[in-house]
This record gives sequence, C-alpha cells and structure tokens, in this order.
Amino acid sequence: ELRRVVLALGNDFGVLFVALSYRWLAKEHPDPDGFHLGIVAAVAELYLNLRGGIKGRINLGPDAFPSQLTAAFRRHGLGLPEFALFWDFASLHQPPRTRAEAKLFPKGLQNSNVWYGHARTVVWMQSELPKGFAARMRASKPPLAETYEDSGWCYVEAAISAAIKPGFLRLDLAKRTEQAMACAYGPEEPGVPDDRLACVCARRRPPPPSPETVRRLLQTEKRFTNSSDVSKVADLYATFFGKVTNVDALVFQGLEWGDADVVELCEVLPRFAAVRTLDLSRNKIGPEGASALGEALKVNAVVTELELSGNEIGEEGAKAIAEALKVNAVLTSVDLQSNSIRDDGAKAIAEAMKVNAVLTTLRLDGNEIGSEGAIAIAEALKVNAVVTTLDLRWSKIGVDGAKAIAEALKVNAVVNTLYLGGNSIGDEGAKAIAEVLKVNAVLTSVDLQLNSIGNDGAKAIAEAMKVNAVLTSVDLQLNSIGNDGAKAIAEALKVNAVVTTLFLSRNSIGDEGAKAIAEALKVNAVLTSVDLQVNWIGDDGAKAIVEALKVNAVVTTLNFGFNSIGVEGAKAIAKALEVNAVLTKLDLEYNSMGDAGKKAVRDAVKGRSGFELEL
Repeated sequence: ELRRVVLALGNDFGVLFVALSYRWLAKEHPDPDGFHLGIVAAVAELYLNLRGGIKGRINLGPDAFPSQLTAAFRRHGLGLPEFALFWDFASLHQPPRTRAEAKLFPKGLQNSNVWYGHARTVVWMQSELPKGFAARMRASKPPLAETYEDSGWCYVEAAISAAIKPGFLRLDLAKRTEQAMACAYGPEEPGVPDDRLACVCARRRPPPPSPETVRRLLQTEKRFTNSSDVSKVADLYATFFGKVTNVDALVFQGLEWGDADVVELCEVLPRFAAVRTLDLSRNKIGPEGASALGEALKVNAVVTELELSGNEIGEEGAKAIAEALKVNAVLTSVDLQSNSIRDDGAKAIAEAMKVNAVLTTLRLDGNEIGSEGAIAIAEALKVNAVVTTLDLRWSKIGVDGAKAIAEALKVNAVVNTLYLGGNSIGDEGAKAIAEVLKVNAVLTSVDLQLNSIGNDGAKAIAEAMKVNAVLTSVDLQLNSIGNDGAKAIAEALKVNAVVTTLFLSRNSIGDEGAKAIAEALKVNAVLTSVDLQVNWIGDDGAKAIVEALKVNAVVTTLNFGFNSIGVEGAKAIAKALEVNAVLTKLDLEYNSMGDAGKKAVRDAVKGRSGFELEL
C-alpha cells in the first residue's frame, strides 16, 4: 500500500515521509511522560488538516488551508491524507532484541540517513525539553547533554537534515506559535508567514560540515549517554556525506546566511563533485562572502549555474565575481539580481564578458548600474559571442543606456532574450530599440514594460514589427501607449507572422484600442497569447474581441482581468466560447459582470476538459 501511494504521488512523494529528531529524556525510555508525543501529535493533526483553519477571529475550518501533504493527496486524487513517521524508539528494534532483530538494528540505523537527509522528505526537530531537564542532566554522573544542540545524536541528525533539504521541509517544533498552530501547517504563502507553521518553524541551517569537522565536534564538544556512540555517529555522518556529495544541486536560499557561512561553504564545495547548480539567493551575503565565492569559482570546474540574487554583495562583491568569470570555463548562468551593484560593479562584469567564452545568461536586474553601467555592458556585447539572455530590468539605465544597448545589438548576433523593463527609457529609448528590431535577426523576446513609453514609442515598435521576422514575444505592459499606440500595434499584427505572445496590460487602451486589436485578430494567424488586463475595456471592447475569437483559430490565452466588462460583455463572451474551440485559458477576474454574467461564461465552458477560467 505504501509503495502504491508513493508511486501515485510522483514528485510529491517526499511529504509522505516524516523523520523525528529529538532528545531522549531517559536512558530507558525516550519519552516516559509523553512530553514529545503531545507536541508531535498536535503538529501531526495540523499536517493532516485535522485541526487549524482559524485566521484571526474567523474559524474557516481545518480544510481551509491544505498542508503540503493534504494538497498532494488532493492533487493526485488519493483521498484522506496519511503519512509515515520515523520515530527511532518505535521504528527500530529496542532491547531486549532477538538475534534476528540485533542484526537488523544497525542496518535500520544506517538507513535512517535516507529519512533525515533526502532532499524531499520532511524532518521535525523537536528541540523543546521539559522544565527541569537541563538541571537533571547537569547533575548526572557524568554530566549529559542539557540541550538538543549539545546532544551528539541530535547534532548529527540536524546536520544530515540540513545538507540539501529546503527550509520549509525542516522544522524546529520548539519555534511553533499559538497563531500558526491555530491556522495552518503550510506551505509558505507570501504575506502570511506568521499563520503558517512551515514558516515560523523553518530552522536556520548552517553549511554542511565536513566529516572531519563533525568527528572533531563529536569528540570534543557534543555529549553522549553512551561514549561508545561517538565513533558510530561519526561514521554515520561520514557515510551520508559520501553519498550527498553526488547531488547535482545545492539550494541554500533564504537562510539568512552571511559572509562567514559562505566562507565555510567554500571549504567543502570542492567535495561536491557533481553539483551543477549553486543557489545562494535571498541571503545576507556581502562583499567578503562574494570574494570567497569568487576564489572558489576560479578553480571550480563543475558548477554551471550560480544564483546570488537578493544579497548585498555590492561593488566589491561584483568585482570578485567578475574576476572569477575571467578564468572560469564552466559557468553558463549567473544571477546577481538585487545586490546593490552600481556602475563600477557593472563595468567589472562587462570587462569579464569581453573574455568569457561560456556564460550565456546574465541577470543584473534590480541593481543601480545606471547609464554608465549599461554603456559598459553594451560595449562588451559588441565583442561577446555567447551571452544569449541579458536581464537589466529596474537598473536605472535610462534613455542613454537603452540607446547604447540598441547600438550594440545591431552588431551582436547572439542575444535572443532582452529584459529592459522598469528603466524609464521613454519614447526615445523605445525608438532606439525599434530601429534595432528592424535589422536584428536573433532577438526573439523583448521586455519593455514600465518604461514610460507613449504612443510615439509604441508606433515605432509597431513599424519594426511589420518587418521583423524573428521576434516572438513583446512585453509593453505598464506603459502609456493609449488607444493610438494600440491601433499602431494592431496594424502591425495584421502583417506580422512571428509574434506569438503580446503583453499590453495597464496601457489605457480602452474600447477603441481593444476594437483595433480585435480587427487584427481576425486576420492574424500566429498570436496565441494576449494580455489586455487593466485597460478600461468595457462591454464594447469585449464584444469586439470575442467577435474576432469566433473566426480566430490560434489564440489560446486571453487575459481580460481588471477591466470594466459588464453583464452584456460577459454574455457576448459566453456566445463566442460556444463556437471557439481553441481558447484554453481565460481570465475575467475583477470585472463587473455580476452573478448572471459569470454564470453565462461558466456554463459556456462547462465540460471543456483542461479549460482554465478565472472569474
């Protein structure tokens, strides 16, 4: 039965297996008074959605917020959730043992590594101890471990579970709160971390220590009830470490790691001979940590993808990474998003781009490289022959930076994906990019969102679309192209034969702009996805679009959310859906259709397998 459920869960199988790590409270029995049991049972009820659902003063019921376990069971149609708990005292044969049980015990102990260390399994660290326990341990002869952290067994279980497991799968139950226990187990949900046990209990984990470090700590700092366990536990970790170094990805995101943690990681990184992805995003890594990482990457010959977004490496850190890129021959993707990098850091990266022959993806978005930094990157693009994806969103490059990038792309023959959103490039910058699109034969995706582009800039882009033969995705959302800009884009769509994805949300195109787009959809034979949300489109605009859908045979995704579509528009949409057989995803959230309008649309797609409808 267990094997059947595991196979049915597919990639979600790990939530089925929970390993408990805890401090034994007595030599003869780990939990003589049920202290641990009470805490574990309450958390298990939350995990099974047998309790919880209280948000603030409102009781929404236990099923309101499914745990990872419950969600997985529902997703795969497995009915009521259940899980397997590894609790050593109950799961392994305890004294007195038969001869057969005595042979099985060390094997079971050795295989517990899988429960604690697997990347997908769940570990509950029950580090809370009853009052008076520390004093009793202190008074014992010899003195024993007073805390979870001081226990040799607990230390190794914690170290094993920390190596490659995401934080939300490794919980310290001592950090639980009344609020989280009353609401939900998890998973993590943006904006509500205090309501989720998987958020409040996610345990900060250190970098994986080397077997030599673990053995030294076990011999000198940690305590055991049985001193003979020291070698046994050290060997247990060494065996685990020997296997875990074969993983292809190390994900240490959002752990609040600082420079010292990265320095420690770099000491053991060479032992991970198969790792391809190193994710250190959303930490607190500064210049010193980046410098240590840079030195490690100069000699590392296996890591191909580096994620450092959301740190604080600054100018000096960027320079350290740049120096590594000059000699590293394997890194193909580097993400330095949101790292307080300014123009000097960008210039250092640019110099590295001139000699690096392997890096294909570079993300510098969310920094303040400015126009000078962008100009330096542009100069590098004129000679660089490998970077295919460049992300400079939210980087304050301005008009001058956009013009420099545009000039570079006239000679660059490899960049196919360009992100320039949020840079205030305006109409002048848009015109420069448009000129490039007329001659560039490799750029397939361009992001120009939130750039203060008006109808003049949109018209320039539209003219380029009439002759460009490779661009498949255009993102112009969050600009001010208005209905005139929309009309220009629409005219281009009548002759363009390559653009498949178009983002025009938040552009105030109104009904007139929507009508123009509709006319284009009647003849366009390639566009599959259109985003028109937040555009003041009412019933007239909606009716025009859906009339086009009656004859259009290619659009599969349409976003009409946050507009002013009423009941009449909704009914027109419903009528169109009765004859349109290609649309598979429709977003109509936050309009003014009322219950009658929503019902009409819902009824129109009833029974259509796989249709995604948002109302």
